[in-house]
Amino acid sequence: MEKISAGKRLYEQVVERVRGMIEEGMYQKGDLLPSEKELTEMMGVSRITVREAMRLLSEAGVIRTVKGKGSFVLLDREDLLGHSGEKAAYPKSFLESTDIRLLLEPAAARYLATHGSEAARRAIGDHLVPVEGVLEGFHLAIIRAIGNQILTDFFESLLKKEVSPPMMSLIPPFRQKSITAKLQSQHEKIYEAIRDGDGEFAYFYMLEHQQFVKDTYQEFFGMFYQ
Repeated sequence: MEKISAGKRLYEQVVERVRGMIEEGMYQKGDLLPSEKELTEMMGVSRITVREAMRLLSEAGVIRTVKGKGSFVLLDREDLLGHSGEKAAYPKSFLESTDIRLLLEPAAARYLATHGSEAARRAIGDHLVPVEGVLEGFHLAIIRAIGNQILTDFFESLLKKEVSPPMMSLIPPFRQKSITAKLQSQHEKIYEAIRDGDGEFAYFYMLEHQQFVKDTYQEFFGMFYQ
């Protein structure tokens, strides 16, 4: 196996190599992957790099690491290959929707903070707790609170472009525990700014949040949707 080269972030390359070995059938569901030490030597990278790659693979549901035993493959090659057409189209659709939301939602949060009634602003807090693990209810509540049906309909059409990824065997970022905790924390900051009528902080926190979502999914797509 060729050593990892400079260029793309090293841990991303390790993820791609491991994913590639599964897609090529070298390792199948239930197989034990090489140890951290062996992967380090095979790929010519540090243990820290391999550890980060294995963490990402674990969070995405590709492997399961058992302390004292190693990392086991959870998916078959068919699970990772998916439907090639949908696999190529989904990231483009998702990121285009996210780009629109980057323009729209910070302004919507600021508008609600400065023009919404106190009751409407405080009611957003009722949507902080995800329903069945879905975080988008919070965003939809902000848009609906503005009271413009055309805006609401348009926003709902954007959300439809971000659901049901073709590779359902993978765990997308919004369902990964570490990412979910970060998103929830960001939602709380946005809500507090809206509740307190602070338009500029509501704008900034929403912008920061949407940029984080975009960056996280771009990294995810780069590693698993190529």
